[in-house]
Amino acid sequence: MKKDIIEDKNLPVIIFGAGIVGEALFNVCNEVGVKVESFCDNNKNKTKLNKCGTKVFTPAEIKEEYGDANFLISAADIKDVVDQLEELGFSKWYAGSLLLKDFNVDKYKFNALGDFVRYAVDTCILCQDNYLNPNKLFLRSVDLIITERCSLKCKNCSNLMQYYEKPKDCDYRELKKSIDSFCNIADEINEFRILGGEPFMNKDFDLTIKRLINEPKVKKVVIYTNGTIVPEENKIDSLKDDKVLLLITDYNNLSRKLENLTEKLSKKDISFYVQKAQGWTNCSDIFKHYRNIEEQKKIFQNCCARNTFTLSNGKLYRCPFSANADRLRAVPNLERDYINIFKEKNVQEMKEEIKEFIMKKDFLETCDYCNGRSFGDTEIEPAIQIKKSLEYKKYE
Repeated sequence: MKKDIIEDKNLPVIIFGAGIVGEALFNVCNEVGVKVESFCDNNKNKTKLNKCGTKVFTPAEIKEEYGDANFLISAADIKDVVDQLEELGFSKWYAGSLLLKDFNVDKYKFNALGDFVRYAVDTCILCQDNYLNPNKLFLRSVDLIITERCSLKCKNCSNLMQYYEKPKDCDYRELKKSIDSFCNIADEINEFRILGGEPFMNKDFDLTIKRLINEPKVKKVVIYTNGTIVPEENKIDSLKDDKVLLLITDYNNLSRKLENLTEKLSKKDISFYVQKAQGWTNCSDIFKHYRNIEEQKKIFQNCCARNTFTLSNGKLYRCPFSANADRLRAVPNLERDYINIFKEKNVQEMKEEIKEFIMKKDFLETCDYCNGRSFGDTEIEPAIQIKKSLEYKKYE
């Protein structure tokens, strides 16, 4: 039985990850007779609320409260959680995917549409299964920047769009070249996240979507949009595919076309999920802090975006800050902070280089130019608008 994966039945069971997948895992545990004592989450804001009527602790609080425990991991980035638990002295952990394999989303009520819950659960299962079988070069998520242009001008955009003085679209031929090269190296990518700026500003966005839909190594194509643009009829039809999911951020009055967009998506049976703008922190300033190596490692270790791999101009970066700071030339050319996927190496050599970049990197030189972006940082008002681009120091 599923509950038999837990070997030490005398220790409490804690779910690490208090999001939608954690909720699904909690329901599975109830089904199979596993009593969940509590949740654990790195986001301090989540500890202010109960999850499924159960208390949420930070990892440090769990150590004080329980001493030892069984952990069921609901996070897709399972390696980060395993490393953290082992550092705290916890060794009894289990991949939540082992319990979630046959989970029926429709049996339970969630504060999200079924399509989004399925997407989150399927992502967790795929990512954790690949962690348990690490022979392939698998990436959970890769951001693809297709434009620097945006229909909003947010002062604190974490993707640094507010610094582009003359933003431009990325040429489809160059995007295709990057996608082709990267997919030739990787064995499997759970999702490509299509970003800007506002991706619908790029008039050829549909070509990029079609290329990714037709790529067998890519399991999902997720488009991040702000509810200000309804694509033309012939373009929106490119989104009608089981691989495609739109994540629409609701910025209230700023998302002036949100109702029109969701109405059209619903009529065409295109999957989407609307979420209110939240979780913004002060992480978009660019300046050199002159931190020592240990301080930079700490910034990197605590960063919630350090595994947000970003593909830009034929280079693979660890985070969107690093990618856009380099595009802007707001940092020197820090060659150790990215992988040039156009390099003339054989596929196996590139695989090993990327694996090392994923598994062994303990900080970026770019971290010294960033404020840091930790779970539980003080939140700021999202989407404050400015009239012109912000100034910054530019490196030649």
